[in-house]
Amino acid sequence: MAKAKKATIKFQKNHLKTAIEQRRKKQKAVQQYKKRNPKKFGKGAAAAAANGKDGSESDGREDEEEDEKAGSADENSKVKDMGVDEFFNNELEDSDEEPEESDDEDFAGIDTIVEEDDGSDMEAPTPKKNKSPAEKAKQAEKEAASKKLTLDALKEKDPEFYKYLQQNDEELLNFEGEMEDLESEGEDEEMEAGSDAEMEDAEEEEEEEEKPKKKKTKAEKEEFEDVETMDGIPVVTKDMVAAWQEALVEKHSLRALRRILLAFRAGAHLHDGEDDRTYAYKINSPIVFNKLVVAVLKYTIPTLDYHLPTQKTAGGKAKSVNSGSKYTALQPLIKSFLQNTLFLLKQLTDQDMIYFVVRESEKAIRYLAGFPRIAKDLLKHLLFLWSTGSDRVRIISFLTVRTMALQLGAAYLDMSLKGAYLTFVRYAKTTTIHTLPNIHLMQNCIAQLYGLDHERAYQHGFVYIRQLAIHLRNAVMVKSKESFKAVYNWQYLHCLSLWSQVIATHAVNNKTGQTTPLHPLIFPLVQVSLGALRLIPTSTYYPLRFQILRNLIQVIENTGTFIPLAPYLLEVLEGGEMKRPGRKGTLKPLEWDLAYKSGKEFKGTRVYQDGTGEQVYELLVEYFALFSTSISFPELVIPAIVQLKRFNKKSSLTKLTKQFQALVEKLEQNARFIEQERNKADFAPSDATAVAGFLKHQDKDKTPLGSYWKGIKRSIVARRKMIEEARKDRAAKSNGDDDDEGSSRRKRGGDDDDDDDMDLEDDDESMDEDDLEEVQDDYDSE
Repeated sequence: MAKAKKATIKFQKNHLKTAIEQRRKKQKAVQQYKKRNPKKFGKGAAAAAANGKDGSESDGREDEEEDEKAGSADENSKVKDMGVDEFFNNELEDSDEEPEESDDEDFAGIDTIVEEDDGSDMEAPTPKKNKSPAEKAKQAEKEAASKKLTLDALKEKDPEFYKYLQQNDEELLNFEGEMEDLESEGEDEEMEAGSDAEMEDAEEEEEEEEKPKKKKTKAEKEEFEDVETMDGIPVVTKDMVAAWQEALVEKHSLRALRRILLAFRAGAHLHDGEDDRTYAYKINSPIVFNKLVVAVLKYTIPTLDYHLPTQKTAGGKAKSVNSGSKYTALQPLIKSFLQNTLFLLKQLTDQDMIYFVVRESEKAIRYLAGFPRIAKDLLKHLLFLWSTGSDRVRIISFLTVRTMALQLGAAYLDMSLKGAYLTFVRYAKTTTIHTLPNIHLMQNCIAQLYGLDHERAYQHGFVYIRQLAIHLRNAVMVKSKESFKAVYNWQYLHCLSLWSQVIATHAVNNKTGQTTPLHPLIFPLVQVSLGALRLIPTSTYYPLRFQILRNLIQVIENTGTFIPLAPYLLEVLEGGEMKRPGRKGTLKPLEWDLAYKSGKEFKGTRVYQDGTGEQVYELLVEYFALFSTSISFPELVIPAIVQLKRFNKKSSLTKLTKQFQALVEKLEQNARFIEQERNKADFAPSDATAVAGFLKHQDKDKTPLGSYWKGIKRSIVARRKMIEEARKDRAAKSNGDDDDEGSSRRKRGGDDDDDDDMDLEDDDESMDEDDLEEVQDDYDSE
């Protein structure tokens, strides 16, 4: 008689009795069903069921069956009595995933439209069904049988790889011991897997029963001869890590890979206080831990790539790695590496270590395709690091997110676009000298990410710009303090700036000059921007007006779209703030890029008047310089020249009037230049193609107004550089003073940070009665 296999012996020992009982219960249930439905199965089946032909029923079992039927009847009646909402809520309560907190309070509803399905995209919570021990055993038996068939197919299709496994890592062909430990990782809630030590003991007992006994190789004897143990568990040493590393580099050994991943699992959960499991190894030295982490992150992926090389399709695209018999054999190792790397990344606080882990884990992106839950969890944590880490961590986290979006398909691209935008919205609650550089960095990153797929970028942009339009419409119709605050806040302003940058960057292809699917978003964005600008047209909100106009000037420069912005600038010069004499004081000039409204102390001051006039002057020069080669430039600047001359006659601001006088001269000079070029033209105004090509190849910097703007821009850049350096010095000093306070706040958690943000937001968004009266008067006049 042939000797039974290890898997058969183990199944008989642990699961045979339970499987027999389940089979008998199933047979009884089938017989009772046939008995209750004689029309469907015939009288013979009903009689056979009534007489109990199988001989396995007894009175006690009939009682048990009646109890089961009664219980199931009660359960069915409860389900029938439930409403639809109660039924689905009852299902969702079984999920172990915590619902994501709503950010409606943070942004007055700006992300409510999208975050309705955030769970499905970012976290993917699924209700978990508790399985009985018998079902777990049956499932494990099916999985083992399936993997056995897969390896049999591997032996036929790729005998060389199967022979390699037999020679170098025969244990990988069995599903006991350490491989079972790696497979069960992350599934403790679904099946009660034993500890590493128990599985190893069981494996040793089964190996002792085998005859003839397998002799240990010389390498195995050397590996376990003088191993230091703690409570019977091997302790990882530097020599062990060096030996594993050498085997990975030189031989691409799967045995060494499995050993080092088991040790890595123990190291990743080293400081997890809630974890009471026993692992295959123990680590008691930080030096060993560091060497282990470095070795795993640097050499695991090259080893996997050696056994699972990248294959390409006929079109040159890389094939998905999550298929084939080789992948099935190595899947437990890949899953163990990905899970433990993500767990370790969440525990780290040192920015240099986080940078190293993210950089090395980027090489494993292609293996995430077979583990969607791990991929989504990693994406969510990378977005968190992108918004909170140091500059190096932010950049490497974004590059990893971008790689995931490119390699893992359209679904992950959608999740990356949505996640990046919502992360930006949450971060942009306030703007200070500390957060402004990070906000600009995040805007640049998102603009680059939305350039990967213009079709999907259009879909996202349409939804989010529509959100902004809805808040603006509510503010115009309701005209209350709360509705105004939904528009006049930093998040709304930064979102307008973000979409202006995205559209300016990708609406027109710079190489071909052709429009992209994002081009139709220019019109709704301009309408929303100008509507927000005109919502409260008072001098208090001149900073917001200037920031919105800068965004639209960026759109004009990159897309060539004509947007009439000069009236919104000249309107400032006609306002009461610039007409009445300003009072002198000792106030510092307003930092226009760090405020969207001015404080009450600035109203009617000379400092505010000078700053406002300087902003209008710079924006007018930049705006008209964009059309310095346009065939319609002479007619375009006539209203501006008239209003500027009128302002110069009435204003007492000497410095400002001199600047406007120089601007008027340059506008007139550039108008004469265009008229001279028009006189040389040999086409009619009805020839649209020739009109569009007028002075198309003329360098704008060489026109009278263009060269004038070039010199002003140089001085503006120099001044901004000086301001940035001064801000960095102030930020460094304030960080040095507030280190203790900041560290204590971080230790307390995120609640204090939220409170601080809300306090700042309330201060920024305060709206007094004078503002409301001015707004009401403005609407009444219209």
